[in-house]
Amino acid sequence: MDISVYLIELLRLHDCVIVPDLGGFVANYRPAEMDLASNSFSPPRKEIIFSSKLDKNDGLLVNHISESEGVGYLEARLIISEFVDEVKSKLENGEKVVFSKIGNLQYDHNERFIFEIEIHENLLLDAFGLEDFQFPQIKHHEVLNSKRPFLDKEAVRPVFNSRRIKRLVIGIPLLLALLIIPATRSSWKNHSFLNNQTSGTASIALTQPSPINLKTAPATTEINSRPEQTLGNSIEPAIKKEVNVTSTAAAVEPSPSKYHIIGGCFKMKENADKLLDNLKSRGYKSKLDQFSNGTFMVTVQSYSDKNEALLCLNTLRDKEPQAGYWMQVK
Repeated sequence: MDISVYLIELLRLHDCVIVPDLGGFVANYRPAEMDLASNSFSPPRKEIIFSSKLDKNDGLLVNHISESEGVGYLEARLIISEFVDEVKSKLENGEKVVFSKIGNLQYDHNERFIFEIEIHENLLLDAFGLEDFQFPQIKHHEVLNSKRPFLDKEAVRPVFNSRRIKRLVIGIPLLLALLIIPATRSSWKNHSFLNNQTSGTASIALTQPSPINLKTAPATTEINSRPEQTLGNSIEPAIKKEVNVTSTAAAVEPSPSKYHIIGGCFKMKENADKLLDNLKSRGYKSKLDQFSNGTFMVTVQSYSDKNEALLCLNTLRDKEPQAGYWMQVK
């Protein structure tokens, strides 16, 4: 049985997938690249390498085959052992072992592993759907500025000299004094005139009302009822306007969920439905998504707060350490 399909499914979700007694496939992050020689752009991707030292069983591949095929742990372990024996026999006979959509594995003359990567699909989920493309060549056009002839101009004459500065220092205080003295005399005359007028006519009310505090103002006053009515009419619209402003406060929209706890990816929808029903029976708001390649991904629950998402992830991993829960950020 060829287990290459399960290897490619796990490499999309994990950075290391170990085949017991054979070796491990390690995915390294490769950033985006731009080649100016060929005018091409490559998105970020996962670069796969093979290491024969990583041959201890970590349970990831066995559990995935057990869930996908619907068999027990021992039967899944037996499937992997038969596949490893077949690979080693082909390598000893000098043949090349092909892992579908991953690469080729063979021995050199010293019986050391040689791995040639042949991935035609981007395994990085964050760059899902991005492909290599070429862009037109960018041409640089130099703009030559026309030189303007230099024209001789007359020297700028100084506006201020020492004599003018001395005149300004002496004249400015004198001008200010001449302006302030008539203003103080006129204000004193007006003030005395108002005092005589108010003392001679005690029955006439002041036309300019004093500012009234709304909290401490009395209900009735004895001076001229008309200013009180106009003041009340001007205060009421202001109070209504403040009430309308406070009553029409904008509602805060809830932040979208961007942290998703992933339960697993399955090739068969039946296995994905089993996990989905199990999570919903435990009270999680789980959902099932299907990719274009026919893979089904089960989302345990989505959160808008990162701390809540990490708390849920740690709880699931403590209860089921071999289930392979992980968090996806969108």
